[in-house]
Amino acid sequence: MFKTKFRKTIGTSLIAAACFMSALPASAASVNVSGAKSDDFMIKSFDYVAVDGKDVDSQARVNNNSNIKVTMVLPKQNQKGDMLAYGFTSKVALEAFIEKDKQRLQNKFKTMASGPCCTDFYEYKNKGGQYIYWRDGFKNLPSSWNDRISSLSTASLSSSYSTTLWEHTSTQGYGKGVLFRHSDWYGKTANMASDWDNKASAIEIK
Repeated sequence: MFKTKFRKTIGTSLIAAACFMSALPASAASVNVSGAKSDDFMIKSFDYVAVDGKDVDSQARVNNNSNIKVTMVLPKQNQKGDMLAYGFTSKVALEAFIEKDKQRLQNKFKTMASGPCCTDFYEYKNKGGQYIYWRDGFKNLPSSWNDRISSLSTASLSSSYSTTLWEHTSTQGYGKGVLFRHSDWYGKTANMASDWDNKASAIEIK
């Protein structure tokens, strides 16, 4: 269920509509829990270590595989700086993986009493500029935020499983998606570059 939330901006009036709002106009560098620099999480290109839940031989790995529809990004890089990732050729394959993965994570993490409920989406890298936030479900972005997201900070792993950016709206068929599992990314900032900077037309938290 979507909820309306309100956040205050410095020097401006309170603005909100279904979890969308203005944020601090000043850009600020993010600090993640691991102490890694923001460049360590710049989403430029992918090195697929598994496709549809099956491991990919190192000699057969292909960057930007044309058959992959959704990419689950891991906060790790290969020696070339490509982000390690799981690829999925369909939403059905992704959902099958998520169901198994949720069971695995239930045994690994204890549910926290409380924690950040929403994913924040920023117009600039390193959580800079204006931002919007969303709690759960799917949302086609309004024209004011279409093709505008450059970085994000996910909700907590106790609140929801993942955040996905979609390149098209639902009426346009979604297109490709890039997914951030909260158990991997909570406390880190994912900066978009190359194919995903200012390209998202829809968001999904589930």
